[in-house]
Amino acid sequence: MSGNYRSRMERRKGETKTKRSNKNAALLKKILLYCLVVIVLTIMSVSIWIFSIIQDAPELSPEELQTPFSSQIFDEDGEFVTTLFKEQNRIKVDIQEVPDKMKQAVTSIEDRRFYQHNGIDIRRILGAMVANIEKGWGSEGGSTITQQVVKRTILSPEKTLTRKIKEAYLAVQLEQKYSKNQILQMYLNNIYYGNGAYGLATASKTYFGIEDLSKLNVSQMALLAGLPNAPSYYDPFDYPKRAADRRNDVLNAMIVTGAITEKQAEQAESVPVKQLIGKQKKVNRNQNQPYKAFVDQVYHELVVERKIVSDEQFYQGGLKIYTTLDVDVQKKVYRLLKSDKINYPDKQFEAGIALIDTQTGAIRAVGGGRDFMAIGDTNYGAQEKNPPGSTFKPIIDYGPAIEYLNWSTAHTLVDEPYSYSDGTPIHEWDGEYWGEMTMRRALAWSRNIPALKTFQAVGGKKAGAFAGKLGIKLEKPVFESAAIGGLSSGVTPLQLAGAYAAFGNGGIYHKPYTVTKIVFQNGKEKKMHHDSKRAMHDYTAYMITDMLKTVINTGTGTAAAIPGVPAAGKTGSTNIPEHLREKYNIGDGLLDSWFAGYTTQYSAAIWTGYPKFKEGDSVHYIRYNGSDDIAKEIFRKLMGSLSEPDTPDFEKPDSIVVSGDVLSVQDARQVNSRSGDQMKEGVSESESTVQEQSNLSAEKEEQKEDVSKQDQQDDHVNRKKQEQKTDKKLDNKQSEERKNQKEEHPTDQEDPNKKTNEQGTDKEENDEQKDDKQQDEGKKKEPSTQDDESKQDDGSDSDENDENTDNQDGGQGDNTQDETGENNEGNTEENEASNQKKREKL
Repeated sequence: MSGNYRSRMERRKGETKTKRSNKNAALLKKILLYCLVVIVLTIMSVSIWIFSIIQDAPELSPEELQTPFSSQIFDEDGEFVTTLFKEQNRIKVDIQEVPDKMKQAVTSIEDRRFYQHNGIDIRRILGAMVANIEKGWGSEGGSTITQQVVKRTILSPEKTLTRKIKEAYLAVQLEQKYSKNQILQMYLNNIYYGNGAYGLATASKTYFGIEDLSKLNVSQMALLAGLPNAPSYYDPFDYPKRAADRRNDVLNAMIVTGAITEKQAEQAESVPVKQLIGKQKKVNRNQNQPYKAFVDQVYHELVVERKIVSDEQFYQGGLKIYTTLDVDVQKKVYRLLKSDKINYPDKQFEAGIALIDTQTGAIRAVGGGRDFMAIGDTNYGAQEKNPPGSTFKPIIDYGPAIEYLNWSTAHTLVDEPYSYSDGTPIHEWDGEYWGEMTMRRALAWSRNIPALKTFQAVGGKKAGAFAGKLGIKLEKPVFESAAIGGLSSGVTPLQLAGAYAAFGNGGIYHKPYTVTKIVFQNGKEKKMHHDSKRAMHDYTAYMITDMLKTVINTGTGTAAAIPGVPAAGKTGSTNIPEHLREKYNIGDGLLDSWFAGYTTQYSAAIWTGYPKFKEGDSVHYIRYNGSDDIAKEIFRKLMGSLSEPDTPDFEKPDSIVVSGDVLSVQDARQVNSRSGDQMKEGVSESESTVQEQSNLSAEKEEQKEDVSKQDQQDDHVNRKKQEQKTDKKLDNKQSEERKNQKEEHPTDQEDPNKKTNEQGTDKEENDEQKDDKQQDEGKKKEPSTQDDESKQDDGSDSDENDENTDNQDGGQGDNTQDETGENNEGNTEENEASNQKKREKL
């Protein structure tokens, strides 16, 4: 019985296992069936999707295959201006004229199986996928030469899966309709080689001056074959080392394919790229179009700065680029730079102009230089930086003093023998000291010592932050030489025009821009957004503007005055360091001469000077023969031609109190007055507040003492390093090196012959000094308050609330009493007599 029982149990277990196995098998079949259905449906869906994309693909057009889509530029009114690439500027070549080695160089680096595939190379696509996984996406492309022809002629260069599918389909179609030689010819005639050169023959002429391709050597062929991969990156004019590395990659590829031997490759590699290109950069440039400098800035904005489109797309992407260009204004700028009526001293003398809309920051015109030829040339109006001299004083000295310290235009400063914090003397441009003066007069006559004292009162940190809000980022720490425009990196006229526009626009800053909209070849639009921000209080902007009007009306800028038009502006210059004067036996002269100014409609900045200080045996510098006034002359003529007789004046905000010629911040006056009344009445609460502020100030002064010493040491070390470097930077150096020579506390070299009589100077000065001393006494009683707006503009100004205790920042608090005019009792009778003589002289 027991045996029968076990066998029944075993049969039941076996039957159970069989049933489970059957169920599992059935389940597996169902899963496989479902997977198969999903795969089939997916394939069908993808096929339908791909088919729909293919159906939407354009037809192969013989005309389009021969000519690329060129991008177009439109002006502020949407009117067509120019095409970025013109067919007549391209030299076409027949494939029979292309040397076999040239063909092999191209196919070796771009498409090794060009003669074997049918338009797409599966092996190359798989290899590119592996490379992108291992080295990062974009490290290697899988497109064949045939696909590149399609992309550059039939389709737009946008990087989407849809375009890649169309590209592959059309590449196969192209291979069926045309021979390999015909396709290669299309490629060699349409490909972009950089520097405006489309096609192999054009590139050969651009880089080597060779039109007959049979005269190219292996090294030149390899260089050309490597450029289309990244024309700007491998530009042999700007980056010869990169170009050489890319050429060598091509030579190695040619060895692998058997196009050349290792010995031939070594010989080709031994030739320096600079030797290959010779002096070709300036030979091929077109000087006929007045829009080139503006278009160069458009390129810089879209390709270099914001990276919205690639170099290839910019020229050949079929883009419609809508800009802020004012065609008439641009032509005027162009003609001024070419004019015989302006007494340019010689052909080497250069000028750069930037003109923008004061209210919006829209760039209306750019003058790239007197000899500006094409995109990529040195653009002195928009991109080349030079030390700004005294044009920087409103930005780094007086603007911050009003913004953070509530100084009035009558604030008293003393022009006297003085030194930087490290003991280095600072000099005036005329070698004289004018004694006590108002801030208005110090700015109008571009006095250096009052400017430095103002910078020290504000502190380098806050002064640098103020400049940063106006689009000029300074290296930290900000050294005292910046007070008179001694910047190692310099500024561009476009930056300066943008900063000055904020003064004319109530303190609202717009970063200058050229592009408003881009329409891509597929019809998609990209509108460009340009934000504005409050860079300063409206009272700061207006008070600076009012003082800069004095510069033009009675100060150093009278040569820039426009009759009947309210305008504000500032002169600026950098003089030649003393050791260079001695070394080259130079008398008076300048390295840079500037004028920056604005109306309620336009803001403009003009730089003039020489790109090279020393060129061969010649030394170039600006002489006092009228050349120093050219920037002012250009401003007057340009702005005069653009301004209507009824150009509106700048509107005074309610935050300003006017008393004669004295402008003051209303809140500051109220605070000072209230503080004075409370002290007279002996209000204990006010006394307590003042005592607390005094204690807080003392604590912070102790904290800043160490920082002060360190800043003095840093400034001293920086100046010594610059002195050691200067002599090494003379032999045939470019303008950037010349700027470094000027960093050593340059003095603003206004023309001594222009110290004409200033009407009402003594009366204005005495009234303003008297009024300001009353305000200063009030300020000592209670610290000034700031509007909440000053706290939200820039994180770098987070310690704005400490401004009364921050005036000694960086160890720059020497002679504080003299700066504020509160300690004039110490003046001797001799000094008073000397000051009176100087006033009579003026």
